[in-house]
Formats: sequence, structure tokens, C-alpha cells
Amino acid sequence: MNIVSYNINGIRSSFKKGLLDWIKEFDADVYCFQEVRADENIVKNLLFGEGQVDMFSNKDKPCNYIALLNCGGRPGYAGTAILCKHKPDNVLYDMEEFWHDEEGRTLTAIFGNIAIVNTYVPNGNSRLDFKMQYLKALTKFIKKMRERYKVVCLGDFNIAHNEIDLTNPKECKNKSVFLPVEREAFGEILKVGLVDSFRLCNPTKREYSWRSYRSINDSQHNGWKYRIDYVLVDQGLKENISSANILDLAYSDHLPAVAEIK
Repeated sequence: MNIVSYNINGIRSSFKKGLLDWIKEFDADVYCFQEVRADENIVKNLLFGEGQVDMFSNKDKPCNYIALLNCGGRPGYAGTAILCKHKPDNVLYDMEEFWHDEEGRTLTAIFGNIAIVNTYVPNGNSRLDFKMQYLKALTKFIKKMRERYKVVCLGDFNIAHNEIDLTNPKECKNKSVFLPVEREAFGEILKVGLVDSFRLCNPTKREYSWRSYRSINDSQHNGWKYRIDYVLVDQGLKENISSANILDLAYSDHLPAVAEIK
């Protein structure tokens, strides 16, 4: 299973830059997108054309994937989507009793004994309390899901876990994305029984999944760059991880995190 996590920073903008062509060419089994920033009808039109054929049919449409959408109730804000080649057994549009919001931040697709949790963790610059509450709920949700499934939780976590995961750790020690309380919360998610697939496969590699627009054309490790997008894989699937990478694409200010799980 080739699985992709990608904050696309607005589906309309990313599609204008050619994201749909890349989706078809890369041919992943599952794409998990964050920050869709469009309502469901707009997303369907972009993916499937004006006909908006049944999302659970993968015949004769521009995007040959099944689309699961949680666009939220705030137009042009947040939202998550999953594109998959096979129809899931079940879809969850929130974190059950642990969390509900109108921003479409969580979307889970269940395939047999695998639960793929797509998450867009809030930015903590203006809503740190909201972010911490969300992270606590996500931890509880994953713990519950692991009672029945092997969990792959992936998305934009808005947290650089360790100093190796950002370019300016000293300058960021009091900045949301690298606050001790955020890093501790990320560690609690791992303790539930998940492993950071990229760091497992690349123990000392410095690569980043978000860069400031000023840093995009900087080939050196200068400017503001963070690794905040993750594919976290169940400990029960740890031995099945064959590769994990960050791809250099130009469709967003984020880069996609990709993992191959046998």
C-alpha cells in the first residue's frame, strides 16, 4: 500500500498548478489531503467534472478514485479528503464521542482490519488551547481504534517533534509548532502504539515538509522549514514499512509525506 499525506493549501489553487495530473501519474493507493478549503460540490466538480457521478463508482470520470470528503461547515476553511482505489468498509467523519467540530479536521476510512485516520491538527498560533484539546481527543480516539484495528494516522500535525525536524529550533522554542507542550502531546500519540515512519526509515535525515515561501527556492537548509506532516504507522505494521519519504513538489507550501506499507 502506497499512502500519501499532503496538505494541499486549497484544492482550487493546487489543481490550477497541476495536482490532479500528479495524482494520476503517481498512482498511490490512498491519498489523504488536508486543508481542502472548498465545499463538497466544488471538490466533486474538480475531481469528477460537472456530472458529479457517484463517488463510490470509479468508472468514466476524470479522477479514477473513490472520494471521501469532510469539508466542514466553514466555507473556504480547513477540510479533509481521502482518495482511495477501493471502497472502504466504513467511514467516520469525526472522532466519535471524543471530538466534534465544524471544520472537517478528521476523516477515517476503514479497510478490513486497517483504519486510516486523516487529521488536520489546528494551528496553535491563535488557538493553542483548541489545538491541545484536539490532540488529547485524537490520542483517545487512536487508542480506542487500536482495540479493533491497526491504525495508520497521517496528516498535518502542525508540530515539529524534535530539533532535527526544523531549521531554527532555538528561535522556535517559544513558538507554536515547537512548544514543549505540543511536542509532549505528539509523543503521547506515539506512545499509544504508533511509529513515525519517516524517522524510522531515515534516522538522521534532515528533510522538511513545510517551508516558508521565501525558503521554497532555497536549496540550503536556511530559512524557516519544518517537518510537520507525518505518516504514523501502527506498531503492529512496523515491520511492513518498506520506505518513507518526503516528495519535492510545487503544488502547495507543504510537501507530501509518503510511506510504502507492505
